[in-house]
Amino acid sequence: MLYLKNMDLIKTAFLLVQFGTAPSFPEGEASQQLRLADKIEVICIDNGLKYSYHTLKKNPSLRKYKPSLFTKSNIQGMYFFLTHIDSTYLYIEDCDYSLLKFLRLKTKNQSLEYIVIDSVDNISLGEKLRVIRWKNPVNIMMFEDGLVFETSFTDYSEYWRCGDKNNYAPKYPFVKPLPSLLRKNYTEEEQSDLKYILSNPIMVFSAIALDENKIELPFNLEGRSYKASFEALSGEELEGWAIDLNSDKIPDAFWYHDIISTKIVEVFTRLYLNIEGQFIPVWYTYFKEK
Repeated sequence: MLYLKNMDLIKTAFLLVQFGTAPSFPEGEASQQLRLADKIEVICIDNGLKYSYHTLKKNPSLRKYKPSLFTKSNIQGMYFFLTHIDSTYLYIEDCDYSLLKFLRLKTKNQSLEYIVIDSVDNISLGEKLRVIRWKNPVNIMMFEDGLVFETSFTDYSEYWRCGDKNNYAPKYPFVKPLPSLLRKNYTEEEQSDLKYILSNPIMVFSAIALDENKIELPFNLEGRSYKASFEALSGEELEGWAIDLNSDKIPDAFWYHDIISTKIVEVFTRLYLNIEGQFIPVWYTYFKEK
């Protein structure tokens, strides 16, 4: 598998993500954040039955840009993603187990104390839940409004049975960070349109360090997201949001919602980092209205 330091040289063509068993911990694949594969298929297999949840493919290639903050070296040991925010409520989905793989690595490298809890929840029909819980919280940095907001979580959770996922339980593993001082709300007009809210989640650029004492990025970073558009090599104009973290007026990250034209709401959100002038896709999330 490809680590970020070589991400501009090699692409992973295909990644198959399989749900349907309780996530192992700390055993299992552990890795730093990887460049998104050209195609990621997410399935769930239970009692010989295969369910297809989504397929991410054709990540647009963006035109080269001016280099800024991120280099192949200083992003090592960092996991970058978007935190979904609504007012002060925070939520992170792990659609491809990439966060789980990073947390395995972080837990092993830092000898973090944790427990694994298996329980039956009562959403509807006694759904099976696995929770990985750390003794000390895992810290998150969120960059928005010209500040760095700090928050944390202790639990990584998944309702792992396919039958539960197909009914009432969340399909994907998730983390619920503690609220911070950051608040983001929809306008009154936006709040009156449920389809708009589901199709346009408010996201905050975020990061977790493998080791907080070995971060190679500057400590005086700040940023404010703003609407931006970038041209893909195909000529398509992608409209989304960007953030400049080191005040050089060059975007360091870009994300956008790829809204699928169907009657129900279906949307992929992709995150790109500007690494030495190349916008590289590193993270995504997916939502489909049940």
